Amino acid sequence: MPDHLTELDEKPITDEPDYGPGLRIIRKRRWYLWAEILFYLPVMMITMKLFPSYRAIGIAFGIWFAMLWVVVGISALARCPRCGNYFHMNGMTLLYFRKCLHCQLHLTSDKRRKNVVAE
Repeated sequence: MPDHLTELDEKPITDEPDYGPGLRIIRKRRWYLWAEILFYLPVMMITMKLFPSYRAIGIAFGIWFAMLWVVVGISALARCPRCGNYFHMNGMTLLYFRKCLHCQLHLTSDKRRKNVVAE
């Protein structure tokens, strides 16, 4: 068999482009959001132990809340690699589903595709 045919046989031909890099960005931004939410209780507990005043607790909460808004904004403005719309936003509605709100691309479809190709 000619060499150029064996190269083509090794790589599966698919019509679907690779959405992996875009989906990895979305997953990373979602992890930032969850980390920020989980960060709240330890920050408040440490602040109460070190500075037991309402003012210090209020300042710590204000800083945490501002950081939360930044992380929510970064994660909400992540674009879908398939359709180009915001992955988690449809109009003014922000929903953290695992599928794009426009084209229904699943957050882990690149991982599923690798498993199917490997089999």
